[in-house]
Amino acid sequence: MPASNPALAAPTARASFLAALPPTRFRAMRRPLAGAIVTLALFAMLLLVATAIGYRPPATAPAADAGDVAAYGRIVERMRAGEGYYSAAHAELRQGGFGTQSVFNWRLPTLSWIESRLPSLLWANVLLGIAALAALLAAAKFVAASADRTTGMRVMPALILSLIACTTPAAAFFTEIVAGVLILASVAAYGLKRPAAGFVIALLALFIRELAAPYVIVCVALAWRDRRFVELGAWAAGLAAFAAYFAWHAAMVQATLGAGDLAYPDGWVQFGGLGFILATAKFNGAFIAAPLWATAILMPLCLLGLAAWQGAGARRVALTVAAYLVAFVVVGKPFNTYWGALYTPLMMIGLAFVPAALRDLFAALRADGKAA
Repeated sequence: MPASNPALAAPTARASFLAALPPTRFRAMRRPLAGAIVTLALFAMLLLVATAIGYRPPATAPAADAGDVAAYGRIVERMRAGEGYYSAAHAELRQGGFGTQSVFNWRLPTLSWIESRLPSLLWANVLLGIAALAALLAAAKFVAASADRTTGMRVMPALILSLIACTTPAAAFFTEIVAGVLILASVAAYGLKRPAAGFVIALLALFIRELAAPYVIVCVALAWRDRRFVELGAWAAGLAAFAAYFAWHAAMVQATLGAGDLAYPDGWVQFGGLGFILATAKFNGAFIAAPLWATAILMPLCLLGLAAWQGAGARRVALTVAAYLVAFVVVGKPFNTYWGALYTPLMMIGLAFVPAALRDLFAALRADGKAA
């Protein structure tokens, strides 16, 4: 019996791998459009790499020597000792030199209140870790149901890289990290045909961090498009409750302020453009420690994968990532890069679809056009 030829085995294995990948939106695409997409992706990558090379890290918030996380850690400790949230937050924010005159410089008390009721920070870290693991597994199951089991398995390492930040001791004080985990879990719940769970988790994310609003807007828009009137009614009630909660929060802040409270000289509308977008995308688990050019390469690949994904639930993921990217082009101070934790777990899902996207794009580019 003749020995197998390794030179022939490798192409066969590669062909089998490519054939097993799920179909994408790029399958059977006309050559000019496929060429335009490849060109756009390469241009975006080069533009982002150039932006990364010229990017200068921002200064930290004025006089915020220990940062937001340390300040809110101390706030929780003071609350655990019996002090109220607004009194504790006022003292710590002023001591840290934060601008306190704007209500948007005060976090909603939800997460701090929950954590102050726990026996220790370890409990908060364990609960966050469990939530992150549950969100990861639910997202993998959602992707498997939308595409195939292999892609569902492939998305897990990508999400692990993103959610690894949840294992750090200070992660539980990052409202953005907590809200980002909840947004991922909500998307997975919707994708697994559990809209009630998706709604409740999304609303909880909003009550923890008002920056979950872009995702909530996407949820409401999709419910309207699909004429899910029960869900729209739930959103009307939930948003009314949040409006009342935020109004109460603003009133409590105003009642706490005194003559010595500071205001930042600039507002939240900064038009940070590609530099700020890239910096938020870097706040992405293991990529926090990577050079910025690595994120400049990663980000277009993830977006290409999301654009290629055609399964059920793909639209919710892609629209949410797009909503945050558009918002952060305009809104956000240079040191608010940690806002990226809200959307980067969803962005990383796109990485699992890159092989299938490239297969279909290059197949379209190799087509001889005879069927045109």
